[in-house]
Amino acid sequence: MIAKLFEGKSVTLWIICAFPVFIALFSIFGPFLTDSFYLYSGVAFGVRGAILPGYPTIDPNFGETSFALGAHATSELFSGHLPLWNHYEGLGMPLLGEMESAALFPPAWLQGLPHGQAVEGALLQFVAGVGAFLFFRKFGLRTGAALAGSLAFEVNGVFAWLRAIANPVALLPWLFYAVEALRAAALTEKALSQRLPLICLCACAASLALYAGFPEQVYLCALLLISWAIFRAVGLPYRQTLTYVGDLLAAGMISLALSAPLLTAFIAHLAEADLGRHANNGFYGMWLDSGAIIQYIMPYIYGPIFARLDNQHLFRIWGNTGGYIGFVPIVFALAGTFIPRRRSVKVFLIGWTVIAVGATHGWPGLYQAFVALPLVKDAAFYRYLHPSWIFCIIFLSALFIDDVPTLRPPVLRRIVVYAVLSGLILIMLAALGAWPLIPDLWRVSLFDKAFIAASLLVVAAVSCAILAVPRYAGTRITLTIFSGLLAAEAVVWFMLPYLSAPREGRLDDDTISFLQRNVGYQRVVNTTGAALAPNYGSYFKVPLLNYDDNAAPIATVNYIKENLDPYAHSNVFVPFFPTLSPAKQADRENIFRERLSHYAKAGVKYVLARPDFDFIPAFSLVYSGSHAYDIGSGQWVEISTQADTSTPSPIEAISVLVGTYYNTSTGHLKVTVCADAACAGGVADLSRAEDNKPLLIPLDQPVRVKSGTQYVVRIEKLDGEKDVALWMFPRASTNATTTMLGTRSPLGDKYLPDIRLESKTDATLVHQGRSMSIFQLPGTRNYFSAEFCVLKALSHDRVDTSCARPSKLMRLEVNVRGWSATVDGRPSPISLSEGVFQTIDLPSGKARIEFSYEPSGFKPAMVAAGAALLLILTVFCWTSFEFLKQHNPSNLFV
Repeated sequence: MIAKLFEGKSVTLWIICAFPVFIALFSIFGPFLTDSFYLYSGVAFGVRGAILPGYPTIDPNFGETSFALGAHATSELFSGHLPLWNHYEGLGMPLLGEMESAALFPPAWLQGLPHGQAVEGALLQFVAGVGAFLFFRKFGLRTGAALAGSLAFEVNGVFAWLRAIANPVALLPWLFYAVEALRAAALTEKALSQRLPLICLCACAASLALYAGFPEQVYLCALLLISWAIFRAVGLPYRQTLTYVGDLLAAGMISLALSAPLLTAFIAHLAEADLGRHANNGFYGMWLDSGAIIQYIMPYIYGPIFARLDNQHLFRIWGNTGGYIGFVPIVFALAGTFIPRRRSVKVFLIGWTVIAVGATHGWPGLYQAFVALPLVKDAAFYRYLHPSWIFCIIFLSALFIDDVPTLRPPVLRRIVVYAVLSGLILIMLAALGAWPLIPDLWRVSLFDKAFIAASLLVVAAVSCAILAVPRYAGTRITLTIFSGLLAAEAVVWFMLPYLSAPREGRLDDDTISFLQRNVGYQRVVNTTGAALAPNYGSYFKVPLLNYDDNAAPIATVNYIKENLDPYAHSNVFVPFFPTLSPAKQADRENIFRERLSHYAKAGVKYVLARPDFDFIPAFSLVYSGSHAYDIGSGQWVEISTQADTSTPSPIEAISVLVGTYYNTSTGHLKVTVCADAACAGGVADLSRAEDNKPLLIPLDQPVRVKSGTQYVVRIEKLDGEKDVALWMFPRASTNATTTMLGTRSPLGDKYLPDIRLESKTDATLVHQGRSMSIFQLPGTRNYFSAEFCVLKALSHDRVDTSCARPSKLMRLEVNVRGWSATVDGRPSPISLSEGVFQTIDLPSGKARIEFSYEPSGFKPAMVAAGAALLLILTVFCWTSFEFLKQHNPSNLFV
């Protein structure tokens, strides 16, 4: 089928393939560590060596969701199991039904290979480029214009900044191609046998977009696609319109059948899930800050991604932005508007762009009209609308390049002048939305000045090139240079985030191995400052109570909030949530310590923590916007603060969060604690300290502190040539009783070091790793338990029992519809325990118990999908056979 579409264009196919192949090879063999677990797994250490600060992608779901869950689903699938359920997340979670794992999306299966996510990303870029080229050619663009547009789209700003979250975007141009091809087939009144391959192609593309995960992205792109399909129906004769609409409906029906297993699992999950903000109009009233608009044109005017975590305004812009377009496509799109050819199409594309950008940024009228559409208020449209209008602008740019050969040189020169001036005016208007952020950044540092200046220089250089080329070059050279500019700018902006990827780093294999050997079917839980990132438990096959999913079972959410953590978020159960106030975060940590026995009752065996898990903060801090406070030999810091009811007494040890500059600090650090007239001290060897980890310093004698009295902590570097850094955080309140003095104190009393005081818990340290420490909880309830029985667990879903008398088996897995159980092959009803867990009746004697999960209606859905797939394969095989009869296969790619 692909060979037929590219008949006579094999060179073009290789050109489109070139950059994705380069990206894959660069990601695997290049100087940067592009695998997501180095930045997002939580079990990496020594991660450093990036050329630029910041991150290589905006969305950590690149690792935590797409990779961690996708790799686990792939492992399940190729182990012979349908990836329907995930035992390693929360109290158990649907895997196929939560969609984001893209469990049955064929490109995602590459994640089972080393560096598979890089190969998957490159493959999707290639798919996007091929689809865009086919659509542009089908629409009637010349080969050069179609190629330029396809190259720009395969490295567009969504792929660059969101990575795997953009999976469905790769299928968008294929759907446009299918719509355009079906329209052309209807217009020329082709027979059904000739239209059927196109119908099947459309159904495949639509189904793959769904299987690619991230339904928000699919839905918002579908709004553009539906609008385009309706627009292209305008003007068709009545009979051709019926054929066109009928073919689209047929494609939709086949797509629904092909997607039935996914949709069945998804709907079953939604029926018992807490959707958080993705329900009850949770995103109504939200839009993206206007400061992001200038980023669309000059992507790195604010510097690399998240390079300035201390600027909350900029942090919010980065966190909610879904992509960029660049300056060249803007200028070419504007230039196309001055050319009357294909005016109605250009009006449609400009109209959608204005609507999408206006809705994204809350423009009055446009915003209200857009959110009136079904389900939009439940989607983060301000972030996921970007692919639709980016595609429109690239389409407009390709239309302009296609028009260049039709223009007389004086006309072309005049048009590019108008377009460049219009583009510069847009930049000035966008700069107003970014005021005063850009001037503030300009004043902060030379680094920020450099990126602002470089962005302006790029705009100036590109403007001069666009203006000069038509004046001094012929039409053919102008066309080549314009096409090159469009693709080159896209490639440069795409590659820049790689400079923020680390070049060194290691996984804490010992810690992972310890967990894999010892956890069994029990669970682990994270704490602030040390964590196996949510969903990475699935990747490493370590059951992790924490999770990050757009939809979690209501029973799980309620159990966690009522029994474990009242501050837990519905969809993201992590130990630190930035929306909590410092007081609430401190209260949350206290509750965690008080409820360790509750966690043990939920099957938690291990707590993943900092080495100072047995320590509590000496004062309340805001754990963001940190600064490294450097102290050398003979220098000191002294903090005077007031004890409260949570302050342990006596104080027997101190923990200080230090930076050792990649473990190069030397000398000794002394801590002195004084309360009333009593003082105690302790000294630690800095050569044994871990970089960016707490340093534990026992005191030579206990110091008793009464609530309400002042006590003083003094930190002094005694000797050594290499300095040490104290990590300082903003203080959470302006409590006048807390003051800081020191040899040098440029941060004043607004920042304080992270000092913690020893406070014993019942947990026992069982493993000290490079990335975290592991504490074992006493009294952990077994995953399978039953009175009067001896149990032998064979897997999460199978257990052999030997009971002296009839009993009940409790299984610490969330009970949702779709679970069933058998006792020696005979069905046994599952009942509910503690509002969440599964129990079944056990007979006396020996028995084998098996559990299985299957959403209601899943088997008929599989039959429907199989029938649809058989139809599609039959049509494609027949089409290929007909093609091969007419062509010599050996010449297809010559």
